[in-house]
Amino acid sequence: MEIDLLAALAQYRMVIGYLGEKERYGWWQSSFFTQGSSAFLSPLFGRTQILAQCNGVTQAAALMHDERIGVGNVYHLFRLPEELEQSIHQALHNAQLGETIQKIISSKDFALDYLRKNSATPDKPGIGPTRVGNINALREQKAWNDVAGLYLSAFEEQNEIFPYFTNLT
Repeated sequence: MEIDLLAALAQYRMVIGYLGEKERYGWWQSSFFTQGSSAFLSPLFGRTQILAQCNGVTQAAALMHDERIGVGNVYHLFRLPEELEQSIHQALHNAQLGETIQKIISSKDFALDYLRKNSATPDKPGIGPTRVGNINALREQKAWNDVAGLYLSAFEEQNEIFPYFTNLT
């Protein structure tokens, strides 16, 4: 698996997780990226705070996605095949990637700008559960750029979207 794709997945996960939290767009009810949470997590996790935040927001977002999409033969940004999950986890141990992510999610505007610069404009913006492609596309950068574009469009239009991949028709 390409390192660039793993870094992109980690960044997309963190940015969209951050934007989906209740203090911003309120798609899920977590608050892992508030000042209060940083004050709480920093003494406990020190050098792995970004990893703890990622794990927390991933679980919160995954619950909402699974509730709306369902589970079984379906994958989304917050629940991927095990080898991708492990690779993202390893990528987040990279201090440089962690610093990059922290800069991107330092404000709602920075996070939205990141998505604008690193996503594809969707052919048709979707609402709710939206099939992006088959499971083979999980390892294609273009598919994830499309996913990021769908999330961006939904944030800007004040809609909720839950992009997913499946081989089921």
